[in-house]
Amino acid sequence: MSKISDSEASSLLAAAPEPAHTRCLDIAFSQGPGTSIDFRADILDLRKSGLMELAGRIATAGIIHNMSLMGRFDVETGELQQLDWDQSHVMHEANRATRGECCRDPMDRLKGLIGTKLGAPFRADLKQCFGGPLGCTHVNTLFQELSAAVSRLQEIRSNEPSQAAARDEGERVARRAVFFDAFFPEEVGKSLLRIRLTDSQYAPCGATGEALHSHSEVRLAASVSLMGWQIESMTGLERNRLGPGMADAPWVDLTERLESFSDRSLGGGMARYCSEQFGDDPSDLCLLSALLCLAPGMTQVGAAISDSLEPSPVARPQGSGSPLAGPGPCYMLRAEGPLMQTIAGGGDESSESEAGP
Repeated sequence: MSKISDSEASSLLAAAPEPAHTRCLDIAFSQGPGTSIDFRADILDLRKSGLMELAGRIATAGIIHNMSLMGRFDVETGELQQLDWDQSHVMHEANRATRGECCRDPMDRLKGLIGTKLGAPFRADLKQCFGGPLGCTHVNTLFQELSAAVSRLQEIRSNEPSQAAARDEGERVARRAVFFDAFFPEEVGKSLLRIRLTDSQYAPCGATGEALHSHSEVRLAASVSLMGWQIESMTGLERNRLGPGMADAPWVDLTERLESFSDRSLGGGMARYCSEQFGDDPSDLCLLSALLCLAPGMTQVGAAISDSLEPSPVARPQGSGSPLAGPGPCYMLRAEGPLMQTIAGGGDESSESEAGP
């Protein structure tokens, strides 16, 4: 068995780019008691390469995040009635560098969201309760997708009364899946991003069992400069097929509608810009959700291409003007937190840090 160098290994696989990082968001709705809907929402980050040291902890390939939200909301009002969660995989477990802190620590704050309304007004409530250093960016991303799926469900029920008909408890109502893949082509300093979103709405069950009411799809492809997270180009397709037979429907080319995204950075302000462009028309709800997945997914890309323990220079957009260049995006990376103090100290843990596990 022959041995080959790192450069030879890279050349061997360069002909067929493969995803270095994949993110999946999965949302499932089923009928609860009365007008309530039971939900389960999952986020899975799967890193397929990478090796990076961060504050005394070595990040490797594998499952990076695996988090779930389970609960119930009222379909008429969107009011969140019940909420539970599980986090089997988080980025920062309690250790010496964190002085015993962990990504799971702020999760109890989510109880403050019970009684708020999922859908259009939810983003502000989420930010106030769990945004930035109060919570977790990955849970926020998942919650925002859950809220978007609620908006989509309410819109369909409002426009098509047959979808608001009574259902048996436990009957499936809707399912949404969003996939983010980051590829690295031969061209250095660039990543190819792919988003696929499918939104399935089920008709009330009849004598023959489940039937689809509609199946909507959005596919996006973007080329992004790694150093500045600058979008160089973006194309897209969408289609909506109606049930129960899922007759063929043509794909609609979105490229012209997406031209304004060229030269914009994913490093900050992207959520606001996407909402300004596509937040007013209910027919754009799926497209808006797909676009809003680009920037959160990009935060995982830098670590996936670091392969020598040294943090990648493209793990965050460069420059003090970038909102992602410094502390603050989540509880563990808040400016006054022990993890950021360890990072700022070059990984030198003070004697105070030894109080943690």
